Amino acid sequence: MQSTTEVGGAESVLFNLFEASAALRERGVVASLSFGNGNLPDRLRQLGAEVVELPRARLRQPIGVARTVTALRALARARGVRAVIGNGAHPQIVGGIAARLAGARSAYLVHMIHGHPWWRNDPLDALAVKSPCDLMLAVSKASLATLEQIRPKVTKRLLYNGTPTREVSAEQARDARRALGVGEGEILFGVFGRLQRWKGQDVFVEAAAEVARRRPQTRFVIVGGSVFGLEPEFLEGLKRRVAELNLTERLVFTGFRKDVAALTAACDVVCHTSRTPEPFGLVVIEAMILGRPVIATRGGGPSEIIDSEAVGVLVQPDDPQALAAAMTSLIDEPERRRAIGARAAARAREHFTIERMATELVAHLDALIANK
Repeated sequence: MQSTTEVGGAESVLFNLFEASAALRERGVVASLSFGNGNLPDRLRQLGAEVVELPRARLRQPIGVARTVTALRALARARGVRAVIGNGAHPQIVGGIAARLAGARSAYLVHMIHGHPWWRNDPLDALAVKSPCDLMLAVSKASLATLEQIRPKVTKRLLYNGTPTREVSAEQARDARRALGVGEGEILFGVFGRLQRWKGQDVFVEAAAEVARRRPQTRFVIVGGSVFGLEPEFLEGLKRRVAELNLTERLVFTGFRKDVAALTAACDVVCHTSRTPEPFGLVVIEAMILGRPVIATRGGGPSEIIDSEAVGVLVQPDDPQALAAAMTSLIDEPERRRAIGARAAARAREHFTIERMATELVAHLDALIANK
């Protein structure tokens, strides 16, 4: 069950799972509520996945929600669906109810860290975590910990996100660097993700200004834009601050890009700057699998992915000075930078591939169905 057609972290994971797993394409049907203006359904169909678009209704529209639940129940019964999986909060609310009505099992793929007690969550997230559910699949131990408190009687499993191993040639990386205006001998730092204040791109900007003063041979890139119509004004605020700090010639805003792997490979160091604990931190493993050293904020999933100083650097959140110090240290220690990148790639390829995630997901769902 999928809610939006736009591509954020949870949607990227869904697409990558279907791209990687023939079992999911052959045995699964993606039920979409088709909110948003993205192209996720079309992209899934191009992979050979079946996508069925359901009547969409927001939760504040009870009659519409009932229509959607009825349509999903009918689809489940007609196709002999044995498990309905909610990919996030909104899909789980609809999917959990429809699964019960259709006599199927319900699984919730949890891409967030819920608050405890449950009523401290936003209404949507509170409804999702209390919805009918037989299996909760948490993308990190941080996410799993609060689920254990909120729904102690529901079966739970840890299912780390995975990422494809996308090969980027040295020539592609060099081309991307040239397109960003990066010269020979310059060090490029990048931050990737949707533009929201909690993601901390403004922290990156402040740190970049400090690094640029200390080390002139540095450049910076911010990749991403607003998703789901959230905080569209944030980008303009970032651009104003970049101008105030005299960084306009040194820092590039790319907006949304399809060549994210090439841009990641173009970076010497990737920064992750979230102010609050990330449920997982997909950008972290996407950089690591390409051999890029990562500086990430401590807490949540990144602290589980970067489990030692050998594979990455952790700093306190919302601390531009700490981030700048870590960035400067990696400029000054090129051998350490390269060693961290190599070990990071090895760790990501062992623990965080999309193939590993898909295999584990199918196994969890088969076990859920078998135990009915």
